[in-house]
Amino acid sequence: MNRKRVTSKDVAKAAGVSQATVSYVLNNVARANISEETQQRVQKIAHDLGYTPNIVARSLVRGRSNNIGMALFHPHEQIFIDSWLPNIMTGFGSVIQQYGFRLLVERVNDKRQYKSILNLLHGHEVAGMVVQSTLGSEFISAELINQGIPIVIFGSMSEYIHYSVSSDNLTGVQTMINHLIGLGHQRIACISYAPEGVVEHSTDRLNTYYETLSVAGISPDSSLVRFGAFEPLSGYEAMRDLLRSKPLPTAVFGMNDTMAIAALAAIQEAGLRVPEDIAVVGFDDDRLAAFTTPSLTTIHESQREIGQRAGDMLISLLNDVEPAVTNLQLPTRLVVRKSCGAHLVRQAQDLEGV
Repeated sequence: MNRKRVTSKDVAKAAGVSQATVSYVLNNVARANISEETQQRVQKIAHDLGYTPNIVARSLVRGRSNNIGMALFHPHEQIFIDSWLPNIMTGFGSVIQQYGFRLLVERVNDKRQYKSILNLLHGHEVAGMVVQSTLGSEFISAELINQGIPIVIFGSMSEYIHYSVSSDNLTGVQTMINHLIGLGHQRIACISYAPEGVVEHSTDRLNTYYETLSVAGISPDSSLVRFGAFEPLSGYEAMRDLLRSKPLPTAVFGMNDTMAIAALAAIQEAGLRVPEDIAVVGFDDDRLAAFTTPSLTTIHESQREIGQRAGDMLISLLNDVEPAVTNLQLPTRLVVRKSCGAHLVRQAQDLEGV
């Protein structure tokens, strides 16, 4: 037999207050001017009775939807397999759920699907939106932002969306390339996770790779650059192609850990040793990076924190509070493991010092 659902009317009766008071307390309506004692009593009774809010009713009290939209523009096939977006969604969801919001995810690949995003905004089906743009920002337009609904972007600000949360990726690239140079490497290859010219931030990382080499007095060599296509097989094939280079690179920078781990497999399959013959490093600090053989040196990016901070920013905007920082960039850090060979360099230095 199904148990009868506890309603706000039941809570009001048990607390000795009006149903409106219960609604104001449980929906955190500040303007209601209800005493702290009454608020605590209503909240305790609601908890003890096992009350869960009616989402439709709550949205009517708020005067806005209980949904937050997430628009994924041009998502590639691996976007839910790689850890990057799931980690961000976990962090973002943990924040908005505290405020009773649900997440609606929309994938946008063409103009027809883009109109469905606009329909969500026009119809007030979402209270706010977060945008992830993997392959360019051609869909992010004034029409999107001019709906009067708060929007936050994962990544750098666009021309129209001025609230963003990202990580300092380019400093991370500089740090990694300088780390390899410091270990004595001159022929440093690079495998991009995206096809050439398709993704703006992969192009930015590649340019930073070139610039960092130049600043260190090393002439960049485009023949040491290969382009993957998001999934591991493309990184594996890119590394196999690099192994035909003469002379071989002494180190390989995978622009993400997926490319680096695939490169690691190709090198070892060819009978070469990592890091003794070729050092391999990545970017992201994927959950598998510490468990490869050898363990992968990489750049740590706080993906869950990106999601959390974006959630905090959007909640502030929903409450008409201007965030203290509108373009937040989180730091990255180098995680040194065995695939770069730093431990071998230290061992050699220790022997020389004996």
